[in-house]
Amino acid sequence: VSLQEEIVRLGMAGHSVLGILPTGGGKSLCFQIPALHRFFTMGALTIVVTPLQALMKDQVDGLIAKASLSCVAALNGLQTPPEKAEVREAVRLGSIGILYVSPEQLRNSSFKRTILQREIGCWVFDEAHCLSHWGHDFRPDYVYIARYIRELAAEQGTPVPPVMCVTATAKDDVKNEIVK
Repeated sequence: VSLQEEIVRLGMAGHSVLGILPTGGGKSLCFQIPALHRFFTMGALTIVVTPLQALMKDQVDGLIAKASLSCVAALNGLQTPPEKAEVREAVRLGSIGILYVSPEQLRNSSFKRTILQREIGCWVFDEAHCLSHWGHDFRPDYVYIARYIRELAAEQGTPVPPVMCVTATAKDDVKNEIVK
């Protein structure tokens, strides 16, 4: 069994996972396959937090073009207010199954109001090394994410959803902090 297959199996089973795969090792498929399964079987939303807006756009464009999927979208600082409003409305209406966001979106009250109306099937952290103070790309907005996820689940009256973290690079101290 490949590492990629094992991560997908764990994700499909609803487990939290830390997956460390080399660049080009198929990290995106590890969370996209379970996310699409959750969406098409239960209507659940998977939120993918990624620090790279260009990567976010590539992921969304790729899924739309290659897989003819219309259930994927992104919210980031490069969009106009009308574009963001259109995405939030599609999320609210339940037509989005995978939503890519920058970590800064979690500070946005309209984003929170939008996702409160949906069952969150999983939180995904792409480039998960950014979650660690020891990671080379740490961003302050990552400090509060674990609390945000717990508080959102409490507000929704649901258990905390599984969390999948994927990255290409993580030393032991980074891995330990991500898991914690």
